[in-house]
Order: sequence, then structure tokens, then C-alpha cells
Amino acid sequence: MGATELQFAGKAALITGGGTGIGAAIAEEFATQGARVAICGRREAVLNATVARLQAAGLQVTGLVGDVASDGERIVRSAVDELGRLDVLVNNAAQTAGVGVAEMPSQSWRRVLAVNLDAAFELVHHALPHLIAVRGVVLHISSISAIAGEFDDVAYAASKAGLEGFSRRLALEVAEHGIRSNVIRPGLIRTEAFDAMPSDFFDAQIPLIPLRQIGQPKDIARAAAFLCSADAQFITGAVLTIDGGESAK
Repeated sequence: MGATELQFAGKAALITGGGTGIGAAIAEEFATQGARVAICGRREAVLNATVARLQAAGLQVTGLVGDVASDGERIVRSAVDELGRLDVLVNNAAQTAGVGVAEMPSQSWRRVLAVNLDAAFELVHHALPHLIAVRGVVLHISSISAIAGEFDDVAYAASKAGLEGFSRRLALEVAEHGIRSNVIRPGLIRTEAFDAMPSDFFDAQIPLIPLRQIGQPKDIARAAAFLCSADAQFITGAVLTIDGGESAK
């Protein structure tokens, strides 16, 4: 694809949780397709390393240190200041509690909901004026935990189910402005979050996935680029499941 054909040329995107994993892969994909990208995250060193790697590849990427649970307005404002506009918002930042209901402190429940669901509202709320101006796009990264799954805790599952409901209703509210809102629902994706797992963890999971392979961040990034591009101009209020067929069983 030539430089004049880049699907995000002249566009600007804000991606939360962009320092590692799926968020970093989406940032790289968008920037490779011509977008100016701002990624935000709480871990400054990790964020800076990702920004440096992508900039070294000649991509237009900048980092914004912040916590989406409390800094939503500032993150959006800083992204617009850095990029000059905002065409795409990707709500990817997420957190788990890691324990069951009986062991979960109420503050852990609230933290997961704050990061995974409340922050999506805050970011969209503050981004809307900018997105309306350019008929922009909102994309939310959910999880098959919203409907199934055995690895994630109840707070994470509840937050992702809520995120999907938020996206559907948002799609109806903003359609009159030409804004689209969609969800990607990943299954098991091999990200840095699994680095501490035993070496045989993924081998044990492969037989449970009909396609007999583990997803990669690039699989989600490519789908994200499609849903946020002009090729998907008639898609809104949708949920795209990318899990190798696991949830179809």
C-alpha cells in the first residue's frame, strides 16, 4: 500500500492502555497506516519505551502518562493539544481484581469498574465535541469474559459486559452526528500479561480453541484498524468476537 493510500493519513487517534499488548499493537497498526497516535498509560517507563520503539520506526506516536480512572478529561485535552484533532478514541485500558467474590475487597471491585467502565464514559464524554467535529469513531476493547470464560474475575466480567452495553447505547445516541461506536471482544491473546504463566499454559489452552492457535495482539490490531476505517462506515453498535471460535462452542 503506497503512502497516498494509507487509510488513516491525516487522522489522529487516542489509545488508552497503549504501552503494551493489544493497545501497543493497535497504536503501531494505526500509525503504520498514517495516523498520528497518542497512547496513554500509568507506567511511564513502559510507555516511554513503546513510544521510543515506534518513533524509531518512523511512526508518529506520542505518550501521555495518566490514569484513565481519574485523568480522563486531562488525557483527552492533552491528546488534542498534541495531535491537533481527534478522529478515533480506542478504550483499551483494563484491570482485573484477580480474586473471587468472597475474597474481593470492595475497593478492588470499584477500581476495576473505574478503569474498565467508568473511564470509558469519561473519555467519550470529553472526546465527543472533538469527534463530532470530524464524524469520528469510538472503539471499545472488551473480552469474551463478558459472556463466558474461566480465567477472569467477576469484576472484570461485569465491567466488560457493561462496556458492551455502553457501546451499543452510545452508537444510537451519536449516530445523528455520524459517529460510530463498536466493540472488539477478544479471546485468549498472547500478551505480556501472560509472561508469568507456566510455560505449558498456552499448550493446555490450544485444544480448547477450535482453530487450535493462540491469538496475537496483531489479530486485534488489524480488526481495530478495519472497524475504525472508512471501509466500516456502515458498521456501528456491533460486537466483533475474535477468539478462534472458543465462544462458539
